[in-house]
Amino acid sequence: MVHVTERIDLPTASLGTGRHLLVHRFGTPGARPKAYLHAGLHAAELPGIVVLDHLLDRLAEADAAGQVTGEIVVVPFANPIGLAQQVLMEAQGRYDLDTNRNYNRGFPDLIEGVLERVDGRLGDDPVANVATVRTAMADTLADRCDAREPEVLKAVLLGLSLDADIVLDLHSAWEALLHVLVSDSNWPDAEDLTRQMGAEVVLIDRGNRMMTFKSAHVLVWKAVARAWPDQPVPPGAMAAVVELRGQRDVDDHLTRPAADALFHFLQRRDVIAGHPGPLPPALCPARSNRALWRLFGETFGILVYHRDLGDRVTQGETFCHIVDPETRRRTPVVAPIDGLLYARRSHRFTRQGQYFCAIAGDELHEGAS
Repeated sequence: MVHVTERIDLPTASLGTGRHLLVHRFGTPGARPKAYLHAGLHAAELPGIVVLDHLLDRLAEADAAGQVTGEIVVVPFANPIGLAQQVLMEAQGRYDLDTNRNYNRGFPDLIEGVLERVDGRLGDDPVANVATVRTAMADTLADRCDAREPEVLKAVLLGLSLDADIVLDLHSAWEALLHVLVSDSNWPDAEDLTRQMGAEVVLIDRGNRMMTFKSAHVLVWKAVARAWPDQPVPPGAMAAVVELRGQRDVDDHLTRPAADALFHFLQRRDVIAGHPGPLPPALCPARSNRALWRLFGETFGILVYHRDLGDRVTQGETFCHIVDPETRRRTPVVAPIDGLLYARRSHRFTRQGQYFCAIAGDELHEGAS
């Protein structure tokens, strides 16, 4: 199939406005495996958009050569609403300015509708069960009547991806190492993705009932498997979040290799023909997200780090100070655990109680979720 594009218009939210999604399709509709990729759900996070721009070139070439053996759907900018949110020359695309709701929360929760629809329809064939659940997901989503532009956007994104075997949500942090978040139901299946991408941190979670895009896929399958433990219901989608370093890491020397890695991963998963080459070695062990520790300012001031991203910190170590230029007091920031400093805010001023950095710990910590 020749590379085709589709424009999906979103509801007109106000006078004189209009936004749309651009969808790129490769391969044969309905072919397996199906892969879905999008970027920019948090619209200020631009590296994934550039990565997919590079990847589209490679996919078009592969499709023209008849090498796309499955189906690939790419949405290069998944949040045109957020991309339009600029306040005083700064992008504000993480939260809907109308409701203050995170764009990666509140995706349609299909669980109850799917459970009702598949009741009595599952059997001993795992392939047939996957198809039954996917049909139930599509029917449940079709029953919704969303009106607000952001909710329609989320429903459209889920509709494009809910029948995919591979679902990749490309993000970036303020400043961060390349890291991947994946559900426990998709691990260790997703290990080839983390190794191919060169992930320096891998976090395993159990899904989020605030319904992130990833969780909207993962939790349905977990709920069906839990409700019918005697029926074979494998995860119908390998869904993962790939955090492509920091928001400013858009340069070609970083984004083009990431696009190449995604292409080779799709080859490895038989979505594209060809040999992907040897699988790179793992750069890190997988960690539970319950070992993740986010630090919040004990006071306000300017953050002065003594460790760089990727450095290990030890429990009790002062790896940063918060400087109050009025009192000239330096408040130490002490590592609460042993682990890896892997993400931090790019703005170096923190308010009291504000999240400013994260450590991937070596051990689970009390009270973690």
